[in-house]
Order: sequence, then structure tokens, then C-alpha cells
Amino acid sequence: MNASSRAAYLNPRAHFVLWEDRAIMPAPSKTIGLRTRCRFGMKGAVMELRQLRYFTMVARQRHFGRAADALRVAQPALSRQVAKLEDELGIRLLDRHARGVSLTPEGEVILARAEALVAEADALLEEARAPLAEPQGTVTLGFSPSVAELFGGQLAALTLRRYPKVRLRITTAASPVLEGWIHQGRVDIAILNGPTDPSRFLLTPLLEEPVCLIARPGDPHFAVRRLTLAALSGLPLVLTGPPDGPMQRVLVAAQAQAGQTLNALVQVDTAAVGRELVLSGVGSMVEVAAVVRHELASGTLKAVPIADLRIQRFLARAKGRAGSDAVARVAGLMRDCVAEMVAQGSWPGAVEITAL
Repeated sequence: MNASSRAAYLNPRAHFVLWEDRAIMPAPSKTIGLRTRCRFGMKGAVMELRQLRYFTMVARQRHFGRAADALRVAQPALSRQVAKLEDELGIRLLDRHARGVSLTPEGEVILARAEALVAEADALLEEARAPLAEPQGTVTLGFSPSVAELFGGQLAALTLRRYPKVRLRITTAASPVLEGWIHQGRVDIAILNGPTDPSRFLLTPLLEEPVCLIARPGDPHFAVRRLTLAALSGLPLVLTGPPDGPMQRVLVAAQAQAGQTLNALVQVDTAAVGRELVLSGVGSMVEVAAVVRHELASGTLKAVPIADLRIQRFLARAKGRAGSDAVARVAGLMRDCVAEMVAQGSWPGAVEITAL
């Protein structure tokens, strides 16, 4: 059994089957021999994995010559394959000009799908060629910046000890952005802080945390164990994340129900920036306690829960996309690592959840 047929045998539920360097794409694709009939663009288009690989390299390099050097192929052959892909899809993917190339709007859309297919093909080959007992390959993880700071180092160390041939790529963005990256195949696994539409993902519940008012210790609001929403009225507040992010969704919903209006003095993208504003005396921050765990331990900041507001975090993967063995193993490590941190109290305020 050769490597390609072994890959198909080992992965009967894979998102596509790799066979003699051809990618058979998932539904609504229809397999024809060793090639693919897909509906990316023109109905009945036929494409090869090689063409997608060539296109993604040209898109990264923004230049046919540099891409040909990276792929170790002749530039005319590279140009022909990319042109053939454009012809088969019925759309122009690249604009050619004297300085190189740039992606068309259609090319931007196709690039995300093409990169996901090429990455999954590479992962599938790595898995097929590796001993089954020892996973290997690259796993791309997506975290919010605060979760990456809290969790990324411990997870990376554990992964390298347990699976020395697995390599992690950690990327950070706000939760709504991560949702899009999961669907595009740019991220294998992400921790989402309350997904906007849970039905779109394979979700594993991890933990929930109380939303807190975070301020310097001298703030008189810390005389109580829990704040009401009404107690926040008029306070200069630092809000974190995008307007469509989970933290602000929770706040907006609570405001609407209570008929309250919060005084959002400053809005910042990350909790790290918000923490510095609180330390400098600009205002109090609405966030979870874990983002200031070091300051809580040293006594430079305090955190008091606000009403019954909570943020939930989930391990998320794309529906309908089979990952490699390495992806499955890392997902298991993530669950174990989070559970251990919650049990040890190193994820402040967090409580493990076990069901949706």
C-alpha cells in the first residue's frame, strides 16, 4: 500500500482524500477518477492539488519568480498551472503587473479555502507516513490575547513534552475573528469566549468566569462582595474587545434588561491595554479576573463580580472537517490543561463546565 492509499485508508472520515497528488474536495464536490469536479467557480471545474499549492505560494510571495524559486519549479510551468486554475474556475485570481502580482477580491476568497486544503493535505500525508503511535505535524491554535497570555505557555510546554514531534502555531485575535478563521481552515482549534452561533461549531465546554469590576485597591466599591449593575452607573469604565465581542454582548444584554446606561470612558482592543489604564488611574475595567491574575496576587488590583454576569469559554473546531491525529491529541491536552488550571486555582474565578 503506497503512502497515498494508506492516507485514504487511515482517514475514512477525512475532509478530503489525497490520491496521487490530487485533492478530492468535500461536498458539494463530485469525484471523477483521480480528479475533482468542484463548484468553487465555474460549474464542472476540474483542479489539482498542485495547482492550489502553486497558487497559494504565488499569493504569499506576490511574485511568480520568487514563488517559482520557493517551489523549485520553472517559472513558465508555474504560470501555466495558475492560469489553468483560473481558466477552470472561470475567475481571475491574480492581477499581474510590473512589480509582481496582487490578489483580486475573488482571489482573496479562494486563497483562504486553498490554504486550508493544502494545509490539510500536508497534515494528512504527515500522518500517513508517521508511526501511528506518535503524532506529528503542525497544529494551529487560536486564542484571544488574554487567553494566550494565560494559557499558551503552559499548553506549549505540555505538548512538547507529551508529543515531541508536534509543532504548535499560536495565533491571537478577538473571538468573532477566530470564528471566521475556524471556518476558513486557518485555525484547527480555538478557544471561543461565547460563540455567536454555537450550532456552527463542534464545541466542548471548558469553563465559565464571573464578569468583574477591576480597579485599584483604594476604590470604595470594593467594600461589597458583589456589585449590582446600578452601582456602575456614572463610573468611568474601560471596556475591552470589539463591540460584537462576548464581553460587550453580555454588558449590552444586561443593560437592556436593567434599563441602565454605562459610562464607557475608553474602549480598548485588549485586556492588557485596559489593565495599564486601570493601573494609571484612568478608570475601572469590566473584565474577568484572570486577565489581572498577577496584580491580584500582588494586591495592586482588586476584582469584584458584577451581578450574575458570566463569560463562558468553549473549545471549538469546525463542523465537517476531520483533523489529523495531532489535532485530536492537542485538543485533548487543552481540555486537560484547562481542567488542571481551574482545579489548582491558577485560572482565577473560573469554574469548570461539563455540558452545553
